[in-house]
Amino acid sequence: MEKSVQEQIVQFNRLFKRYDDIYRSAAKKFDMPELALWILYTLREKDECTQKDLVDMLLQPKQSIHSALRTLVKDGYVALEYLENNRRSKYIRLTEKGAALAKDTADKIVCAEQNAFLSLTAEERRTILNLFEHLTSALYKEMQGI
Repeated sequence: MEKSVQEQIVQFNRLFKRYDDIYRSAAKKFDMPELALWILYTLREKDECTQKDLVDMLLQPKQSIHSALRTLVKDGYVALEYLENNRRSKYIRLTEKGAALAKDTADKIVCAEQNAFLSLTAEERRTILNLFEHLTSALYKEMQGI
Protein backbone atom coordinates (compact mmCIF):
# COMPACT_ATOMS: atom_id res chain seq x y z
CA MET A 1 0.00 0.00 0.00
CA GLU A 2 1.32 3.43 -0.94
CA LYS A 3 2.17 5.87 1.83
CA SER A 4 -0.02 8.93 2.31
CA VAL A 5 1.27 12.27 1.06
CA GLN A 6 1.95 13.36 4.65
CA GLU A 7 3.97 10.18 5.31
CA GLN A 8 5.94 10.81 2.12
CA ILE A 9 6.63 14.41 3.20
CA VAL A 10 7.82 13.17 6.61
CA GLN A 11 10.08 10.60 4.92
CA PHE A 12 11.43 13.22 2.49
CA ASN A 13 12.12 15.70 5.31
CA ARG A 14 13.86 13.00 7.33
CA LEU A 15 16.07 12.15 4.33
CA PHE A 16 16.75 15.83 3.65
CA LYS A 17 17.78 16.40 7.27
CA ARG A 18 19.98 13.29 7.13
CA TYR A 19 21.59 14.61 3.95
CA ASP A 20 22.28 17.93 5.67
CA ASP A 21 23.65 16.09 8.72
CA ILE A 22 26.18 14.27 6.53
CA TYR A 23 27.85 17.62 5.78
CA ARG A 24 27.57 18.80 9.38
CA SER A 25 29.24 15.56 10.53
CA ALA A 26 32.02 16.01 7.99
CA ALA A 27 32.75 19.50 9.33
CA LYS A 28 32.83 18.06 12.83
CA LYS A 29 35.27 15.33 11.71
CA PHE A 30 37.49 18.07 10.26
CA ASP A 31 37.14 19.99 13.55
CA MET A 32 35.91 23.12 11.84
CA PRO A 33 32.71 25.16 11.74
CA GLU A 34 30.31 24.01 9.05
CA LEU A 35 30.12 27.43 7.40
CA ALA A 36 33.92 27.68 7.22
CA LEU A 37 33.95 24.32 5.43
CA TRP A 38 31.29 25.53 2.97
CA ILE A 39 33.36 28.66 2.29
CA LEU A 40 36.45 26.54 1.54
CA TYR A 41 34.28 24.28 -0.63
CA THR A 42 32.94 27.28 -2.56
CA LEU A 43 36.39 28.81 -3.01
CA ARG A 44 37.60 25.51 -4.48
CA GLU A 45 34.73 25.68 -6.94
CA LYS A 46 35.23 29.37 -7.71
CA ASP A 47 38.82 30.64 -7.33
CA GLU A 48 37.83 33.99 -5.94
CA CYS A 49 34.56 35.65 -5.12
CA THR A 50 33.13 38.44 -3.02
CA GLN A 51 31.28 38.22 0.29
CA LYS A 52 28.06 38.94 -1.62
CA ASP A 53 28.80 35.97 -3.91
CA LEU A 54 29.17 33.74 -0.84
CA VAL A 55 25.91 35.05 0.65
CA ASP A 56 24.12 34.34 -2.63
CA MET A 57 25.67 30.92 -3.19
CA LEU A 58 25.52 29.59 0.37
CA LEU A 59 22.18 31.22 1.25
CA GLN A 60 23.50 32.32 4.61
CA PRO A 61 23.11 35.68 6.38
CA LYS A 62 25.71 38.31 5.52
CA GLN A 63 26.70 38.56 9.20
CA SER A 64 27.34 34.80 9.44
CA ILE A 65 29.50 34.84 6.31
CA HIS A 66 31.37 37.90 7.59
CA SER A 67 32.06 36.26 10.94
CA ALA A 68 33.29 33.01 9.36
CA LEU A 69 35.48 34.96 6.94
CA ARG A 70 36.96 37.04 9.74
CA THR A 71 38.08 33.83 11.46
CA LEU A 72 39.44 32.33 8.23
CA VAL A 73 41.40 35.53 7.54
CA LYS A 74 42.73 35.67 11.12
CA ASP A 75 43.87 32.05 10.84
CA GLY A 76 45.58 32.75 7.50
CA TYR A 77 43.36 30.56 5.31
CA VAL A 78 41.86 33.28 3.12
CA ALA A 79 42.96 36.70 1.97
CA LEU A 80 40.83 39.69 1.06
CA GLU A 81 41.79 42.00 -1.78
CA TYR A 82 39.97 45.14 -2.88
CA LEU A 83 38.43 45.08 -6.33
CA GLU A 84 40.13 47.48 -8.74
CA ASN A 85 36.99 49.41 -9.56
CA ASN A 86 35.22 49.13 -6.21
CA ARG A 87 36.89 49.92 -2.87
CA ARG A 88 33.84 48.67 -0.94
CA SER A 89 33.98 45.07 -2.19
CA LYS A 90 36.82 42.64 -1.77
CA TYR A 91 37.76 39.44 -3.50
CA ILE A 92 38.11 36.48 -1.21
CA ARG A 93 40.72 33.93 -2.20
CA LEU A 94 42.44 31.00 -0.58
CA THR A 95 45.96 31.51 0.67
CA GLU A 96 48.54 28.77 0.25
CA LYS A 97 47.69 27.62 3.78
CA GLY A 98 43.97 27.74 2.90
CA ALA A 99 44.50 25.71 -0.28
CA ALA A 100 46.27 23.05 1.78
CA LEU A 101 43.38 22.98 4.26
CA ALA A 102 40.84 22.82 1.43
CA LYS A 103 42.76 19.88 -0.07
CA ASP A 104 42.41 18.01 3.22
CA THR A 105 38.75 18.93 3.76
CA ALA A 106 36.60 20.34 0.95
CA ASP A 107 38.35 18.33 -1.77
CA LYS A 108 37.59 15.11 0.13
CA ILE A 109 33.93 16.09 0.26
CA VAL A 110 33.90 16.82 -3.48
CA CYS A 111 35.46 13.41 -4.12
CA ALA A 112 32.87 11.67 -1.90
CA GLU A 113 30.05 13.54 -3.67
CA GLN A 114 31.39 12.54 -7.08
CA ASN A 115 31.68 8.91 -6.03
CA ALA A 116 28.15 8.95 -4.62
CA PHE A 117 26.76 10.53 -7.80
CA LEU A 118 28.69 8.06 -9.96
CA SER A 119 27.00 5.22 -8.06
CA LEU A 120 23.85 6.34 -9.92
CA THR A 121 23.27 5.95 -13.62
CA ALA A 122 23.30 9.05 -15.80
CA GLU A 123 19.53 8.76 -16.12
CA GLU A 124 19.11 8.50 -12.32
CA ARG A 125 21.26 11.60 -11.85
CA ARG A 126 19.22 13.57 -14.37
CA THR A 127 15.97 12.35 -12.81
CA ILE A 128 16.91 13.18 -9.22
CA LEU A 129 18.12 16.65 -10.20
CA ASN A 130 15.06 17.39 -12.32
CA LEU A 131 12.65 16.15 -9.66
CA PHE A 132 14.38 17.99 -6.84
CA GLU A 133 14.45 21.21 -8.87
CA HIS A 134 10.76 20.79 -9.68
CA LEU A 135 9.86 20.11 -6.02
CA THR A 136 11.96 23.06 -4.82
CA SER A 137 10.27 25.42 -7.29
CA ALA A 138 6.81 24.16 -6.36
CA LEU A 139 7.52 24.49 -2.64
CA TYR A 140 8.93 27.99 -3.10
CA LYS A 141 5.78 29.01 -4.99
CA GLU A 142 3.54 27.51 -2.28
CA MET A 143 5.49 29.20 0.51
CA GLN A 144 5.03 32.60 -1.13
CA GLY A 145 1.33 32.27 -0.32
CA ILE A 146 1.88 31.80 3.40
